[in-house]
Amino acid sequence: MMVSDPMVRLREASALMRQGRAGAAAEIFAEVARANPRQPELQNNLGVALKAAGRLKEAAQAYRRALKLAPDYAVAEGNLARVLGALGDGAGAVRHFESAHRRAPDAGYLVEMLDALASLRFTSPDAKTKALMSSLFARRDIDLQRLAPAALSLVLANKAYAKGADTAWRWLREDGDVPPPFPDDPLLELLLVWTTLPDPRLEAWMTAERRRLMLEGVGAAKTGTLAALALQAMTAEYAWMEAADESQAVAAFLSQDALNLEQALLITLYRDPASIPAAIKALRDGAEGGTAALVFERAVTEPTAEKVLAGALPALTPMGEDATSERVRDQYEIHPYPRWRSVDGQIRRKPLDAHLRERFPAIRFDSIDTARPRLLVAGCGTGRHAIQTAARYEGVEVTAIDLSRRSLGYAARMAEGLGRTNIRFAQADILGLGALEERFDVIECSGVLHHMADPMAGWKALRGLLKPGGLMRVALYSDIARARFAKLQAEIEAKDEAGISAEIRRRRNEILKLGEDDPAAIVWQTGDFYSLSGCRDLLFHRREVRYGWPEIGAAIAELDLNLVGVETATAALKALYRERFPNDPAATSPANWDVLEREYPDSFLAMYQFWCQA
Repeated sequence: MMVSDPMVRLREASALMRQGRAGAAAEIFAEVARANPRQPELQNNLGVALKAAGRLKEAAQAYRRALKLAPDYAVAEGNLARVLGALGDGAGAVRHFESAHRRAPDAGYLVEMLDALASLRFTSPDAKTKALMSSLFARRDIDLQRLAPAALSLVLANKAYAKGADTAWRWLREDGDVPPPFPDDPLLELLLVWTTLPDPRLEAWMTAERRRLMLEGVGAAKTGTLAALALQAMTAEYAWMEAADESQAVAAFLSQDALNLEQALLITLYRDPASIPAAIKALRDGAEGGTAALVFERAVTEPTAEKVLAGALPALTPMGEDATSERVRDQYEIHPYPRWRSVDGQIRRKPLDAHLRERFPAIRFDSIDTARPRLLVAGCGTGRHAIQTAARYEGVEVTAIDLSRRSLGYAARMAEGLGRTNIRFAQADILGLGALEERFDVIECSGVLHHMADPMAGWKALRGLLKPGGLMRVALYSDIARARFAKLQAEIEAKDEAGISAEIRRRRNEILKLGEDDPAAIVWQTGDFYSLSGCRDLLFHRREVRYGWPEIGAAIAELDLNLVGVETATAALKALYRERFPNDPAATSPANWDVLEREYPDSFLAMYQFWCQA
């Protein structure tokens, strides 16, 4: 039987795909591919149809046939990676995304590879992926913190390292055997330098290693490894447990008029060297590039630059007129939050309306300026989210405000280093913004309102700055989700900076000794737990108000806003929502979300994040 004109048949297949009849389209693509077995594009198209029909294994086979015919076919390789990810082969997906990225560096495969890689957890060594991960940590244009859990699992896939970490965990919690020396591993060293290690066992091991180095001496430890550990101690803001004999040994070093580089790095494992002249001199004179030089840069160069930048920033509102705002400001002056080292530079810029229509296809945005949008980030902290927002939309001008001038200095330095010029930082209290004449197309307020004396007053002030038809992105704490560790939360009794830090350190150490089956031990899974500023923000904040969906729904109605999307819900939770509530495909009913959250109480552990429209 002769096959009819292949172009006619391919047009039929395309029409069937548009109609959602992927299975029938796949039959036609297969028919034409059999008649033209040397054309890789046909195999790729067959794979697309098979994937759409849910026949994932067959789709993978089709993509592999396409690659066998054309090994440089990046589109087929990217498609194969996506199918492998859907089949649960995350490592395979990473390998093929990486290969597709090498063949087509501007096609966006790097972003997909990073997404796949971040979700992986390794239980056995994988030398190729470890080499890939190490190469990624040499870059400064990706979010390295997001990769930290996957990278750490790669390190701990070494059974000797995993055993050492487990021994350290028992040592910290049960006064067990002293763990072996900390491993000298290149990927682990990169993690120490560029991320916060979000793992209680590694914290225990670093605590033990710091103690060994201080009390027994550096010995054969490499300067780079010692400096990397010192940088991690700085990143953690000295949150780790410290025994009395260690404090005495540190004091003995501090009494010396002069220190060598190794001694300065040992002190940096316990104290910020910025206030120790002998340590600063040793770091400046002895560190000739490499990791040790980074210690001086982070202790001296960066904070100095931040002070200069912070002092030059304008104040948009009076400060000190609200007692709670002042208390919160004081907290972030002592502990700017969050401390971060890298940000996603792979964001593909596009117009605001393209982004919004992709996210909210049923909503109209005709009344706002999507070509040159004005965007306000209210409560930007150290600027991470504001800088990403400024990179996301074409033509956007961002105003980013915060109570804490010290936090703003950090944000301004990071923005300057990243070349982000379309963002203006200023000190302001949200409660005082009512006098501002400017109006905004988009306002983002993440994790701020729930720290105010009257969150609704702050929300109303922001609502008044929103253009008609404008969008507001809000993040609030969930009362249901945070109930898991409510018993850990407490007021900080100390008043001075040293006392506050010591109290947080003591409370953290108590939390690390919780039973592993204690519901509150879920805090070990949060990245914020592993630094003083993060832990303070997480558990010991000066002011915290928690919400449920009924309260959010009432507030949105009172402010004459419409809920248009819930951002922090996972894809699985959104799918469950649509299955449970088919009459609400937009998933925008607070009452329905309340039902679902009560059934799955950890759903919004990272806060509610949702979008509203005026």
